[in-house]
This record gives sequence, structure tokens and C-alpha cells, in this order.
Amino acid sequence: YPHFMLKEIFEQPQIMEEILLKYVKKGEQIVFDTLHKQAETKLKNIKKIFAVSCGTAYHACMVSKYLIEDFVRLPVECWVSSEFRYADPILSSDDVVILITQSGETADTLAALREAKAKGAFTIAICNVVGSTISREADAVIYTQAGPEIGVASTKAYIAQLLSVTLFSLYLG
Repeated sequence: YPHFMLKEIFEQPQIMEEILLKYVKKGEQIVFDTLHKQAETKLKNIKKIFAVSCGTAYHACMVSKYLIEDFVRLPVECWVSSEFRYADPILSSDDVVILITQSGETADTLAALREAKAKGAFTIAICNVVGSTISREADAVIYTQAGPEIGVASTKAYIAQLLSVTLFSLYLG
């Protein structure tokens, strides 16, 4: 588990506070108000997770692999979005594909989402933009609550993605 990442997270206290206030209830229970009952039922029976993204968000995918495998003990494969559909991944209805994206409009990540759905996998978007294409087309969505990203470095979005995947991993566990 990459503990050095925690330093990065703690350098963004305002974003962390907003995310924690949104998703952690009564100081201990993680509640994603955008995960409907069908999603909750589906998540209880999954066999494998695929984490798919590109750019900065791909690094959040790699962290999610460590977290989910450690907390939940489910296998996770990380994929760069542009390679996912061309690799012809073996997916089933027992699998979940998590797509992490800042904008929710990245063409390669959208193509990966559509490939996953075509093969019967359940899809969850971890996305910042409400109403984006990915957030509308995914089976379920968790919003990162980062607000607009101004800089090219995407620090704020990345920190929000890290905390969101951490909470999601704990939720699954």
C-alpha cells in the first residue's frame, strides 16, 4: 500500500473536508447517495474489478488497485482507457468496471465504458462533473466533489479522486 500518497491527500484539507462531509455520515458510515439499490446489490456479488482511466486519473486507478485488494480482497486490473477496448478484456456480469475521470468526457474512457457495458459488466464512474456523458451512461456514479480544475497539473482533482477511491474501497470492504 503506497503510504507516501497520504502526504499528498493531507495537503488539500478543504477538498478533503467537503468529500468527507458529503460521504461519511455520523463520523463512521460511508454513504454514497448516488449509488442506487441495484448498485449496492451488484457490489455484494462481484468477482473482479477493472479500474480504467487515463492521464492523471490513471494514477488514482493504480492506487485503487492497492486499496481494494487490501481492504476487500478482490482482484483488480488497472487499464489505460485507450488500451482497454483494443485488448478485448474478458468481462462478465460478475465484474465491475470503475472508470475514473475528471471531466467525464474523455473519448477513450467513454469508449472503455461502452465496451464494458457491451460485455455485460457493471460500470461505476468516479467523476467530477455532474451531468457529464460518463456520469449519465455509467450504471452508477460517485462524484468527487472537486469543483472546477483550473490548473494543468490537476492536483485538486487528483486528491479528490484519491479520497473518493479510498472511501469507495472502505465502503466495499
